[in-house]
Amino acid sequence: MRLLCITDIHGAQKRFREILAREADLVDIILLGGDITNFGTPEDAAWFLRQAEATGKPVFAVAGNCDSPQIDRLLAERGVSLAGFGRRVGSIGFYGVSAAPVWHGMTYEMPEEELAVYLRTGAEQIGDAAVEVVLSHPPPRDTAVDVVRSGAHVGSTAVRDLVEQRRPALVVCGHVHEGRGTDRLDRTLVVNCGPAVAGYYAVATVDEDGDAAAELKEL
Repeated sequence: MRLLCITDIHGAQKRFREILAREADLVDIILLGGDITNFGTPEDAAWFLRQAEATGKPVFAVAGNCDSPQIDRLLAERGVSLAGFGRRVGSIGFYGVSAAPVWHGMTYEMPEEELAVYLRTGAEQIGDAAVEVVLSHPPPRDTAVDVVRSGAHVGSTAVRDLVEQRRPALVVCGHVHEGRGTDRLDRTLVVNCGPAVAGYYAVATVDEDGDAAAELKEL
């Protein structure tokens, strides 16, 4: 299965259209990993959903810290949310989490305990899926892809704990713009797509045996 992974769009409509035009015909599913808007409205987020859905490919999404609870609800109402939801495509189960760990209270943030509840709830809903894919706005904590310019690790401990407990094949994340890249936690491939607002994205593959790979791309 081939996945188009786009995070940290921050309302960049032109960049988003360009990424879809280049890749959508070549993938099976589109994943939107949060910060769809830059403190925008649900109507703003709906525009991006319409563009992605117009490709005819299934779309799964979570909200980011620069989105809002209202946008999170929109994703759930539209049936595309993975934040606290588990969705199956064949033998592969998808689930995830929105927002970000508590930072300074000015964005869409949650305590780690709440992030963990969303992840557990979604994981429970995929049943006996042979392979798991996690779509998380924040990266797992203490990885190569959650480091900010100061050198601090700012990822989510809840996501890290989930990875260590369940060993998903793939984690797709964003949030930390300067953390663009890949890392491995045991068998789990972690991909920070980089900010789509700057023309960055990733294409990942995962098969029924749980083997995952990813290519970081840019316009």
